[in-house]
Amino acid sequence: MSTSGPVAPATALLIVHVESALDPPGRDSIYRTRQPCRALGELEHVTVVSGSLLSPALTQSGLLDEADVLVLSEAAEPDLLPILDARRRAHRLTIYELNAHPLAPPPGARTAARARDHVTRGMPLHLARHADGVQFATPTLAARFATVNPRRAVFPSHRWEAPAAASSNARRPGRVVIGWGGTASHAADLPTIAGALRAIVDRHPEVDVSVMGDAGLFSSFADLPAARFAYTPAGTPVEYERFLEGIDIGLAPLLPTIYNRCRSDVRLLEYAARGVLAVCADLEPYRDSVQAGKTGFLFRDATELETVLERVLADAELRASVTARAARYVADERLEHAHAGARLAFYLATANQLGYPLAPRASSQALLSRLSFPTFSGSRYVALGSGETERALGLGLAARAAGDLSEALRCFTEARRLSPRAYLPELLLGETEEDPTLSIEALSRAAELNPRSCLATYLLGMRLGLANAPDEAATQFQRARALAPSFGAAQQRLGELSEAAGRLDEAAELYQEAALQNGSLALPVVRLAAAATRAGRVDKAVALLERTLEADPDDWLTNLAIGSAYVELHRFHEARVHLTRALEGADDRPAVLSELAKAEVGLGNLDAARTFLNESRRGD
Repeated sequence: MSTSGPVAPATALLIVHVESALDPPGRDSIYRTRQPCRALGELEHVTVVSGSLLSPALTQSGLLDEADVLVLSEAAEPDLLPILDARRRAHRLTIYELNAHPLAPPPGARTAARARDHVTRGMPLHLARHADGVQFATPTLAARFATVNPRRAVFPSHRWEAPAAASSNARRPGRVVIGWGGTASHAADLPTIAGALRAIVDRHPEVDVSVMGDAGLFSSFADLPAARFAYTPAGTPVEYERFLEGIDIGLAPLLPTIYNRCRSDVRLLEYAARGVLAVCADLEPYRDSVQAGKTGFLFRDATELETVLERVLADAELRASVTARAARYVADERLEHAHAGARLAFYLATANQLGYPLAPRASSQALLSRLSFPTFSGSRYVALGSGETERALGLGLAARAAGDLSEALRCFTEARRLSPRAYLPELLLGETEEDPTLSIEALSRAAELNPRSCLATYLLGMRLGLANAPDEAATQFQRARALAPSFGAAQQRLGELSEAAGRLDEAAELYQEAALQNGSLALPVVRLAAAATRAGRVDKAVALLERTLEADPDDWLTNLAIGSAYVELHRFHEARVHLTRALEGADDRPAVLSELAKAEVGLGNLDAARTFLNESRRGD
């Protein structure tokens, strides 16, 4: 339920929670933004505002600067860097939140596109290093990225309401429905359970299978009998919860990838809340919360899945008792209200450790008093993002991701009309527009509307460079460098301009500066390694690249560079390992295939070398 009007007394501490504008919001936004913010807003003397850079009310209000606590939830926008710098100078607390592995998302994950862009790929970790502290969604994430920031905490996801009392009536008398619902990020996980489900359906005439999601996910289940298989298209979170009410046993398959190991156990919570028995992969997300035979069941492979399903299908009382205990576990330990105080305590402790004065200020309350947006009843929480401008920008980003540039431009133009003083519509127009003149005009307007936007000036420099105006491009890169020295990408481009002009020493200095300022940016290190190789210092190149790979072992460009260096050193086995890894996500497959061919020649595998060479020539 929501109301409108003033959202805070004059003494409230202001927390602003910022989500990424680059990625479409998923179901996890409910667990990582909406519910925690609402619970914090129920605490005495706390007010919370959430939104993204898509929201003009957030970017134009001054709240990003004035918030007592700024929480950046998986945000990857370089334009946040000047804001972090200003907040640090003002001794105002900034916390970064990491909810998923940022460097190894599967193709269907909502963050996959930014992970393929070398400018944004490492930005989440770069922002996390620049923040005053980091909060993680899972212990595995915290362990994996423990070195990112010395001040950190783990806040798992929780449910908002306790599960309802279980009904004693069967959902479908005489039938047992096994189900799963989810997104394309699980596309590789589902085939691992298809065979086990087919075997169970064949042996148990009382079993049906029900799934929810994009239709393309379920080709692995094509051989299930049509009368025993139900498909529900992907829908809203409310529709997903309704889907869960129609299944009895819920599956949570996960391949043992680094990304999956860092996922949360939200699926268990959702199953328990809807009276569904959880049968989950025996991986880190579920090992603590799923107690086998008590709150759910675990399986390591398809054979164990069949064994577990046979056991629970044979014992209805066991299914009921385990489901009931899971519901009690959620009610007793996993409700959001009970954990809001821990978040606030982390913010207070971090501010105290840094010597920041964390107390309500009249300036932030004055800014907040001008907002009049819907808020939740009983909570001083304002959720931005539902306005027409945000809707138009979101539709435009979705259209651009789908390759429909004309629709994207139409949406961004509509957002410009709705909010003519907002800079992001102009930035997105300039980034998307293929006409050089229109692109440069839009990016120039974005830089005027937001003089602190290092991204607008950087993109303007890129477009001027493509328009064969290197001096004008250099001017914009210098502006971006001054606005956010730690961005690093501007120094990288300046280095490329210097290298193209033959000023190699100057280029090397700029690459070194870029690498020092932004340790998550692979591009300058690859350039430095290439220069070292040309100078005959292949060992130096390898040393540079190995340090970069320690932080990001799956980056295709760094793997290509070090694989090529190992070819030069005649370390062909190591070259093949890295080049094979580079091939998995390469934007330039022919270049990788060509180097792989050299490695195979060095290993004496002439047939394999010929195959790779032919593929590279075809552009495969």
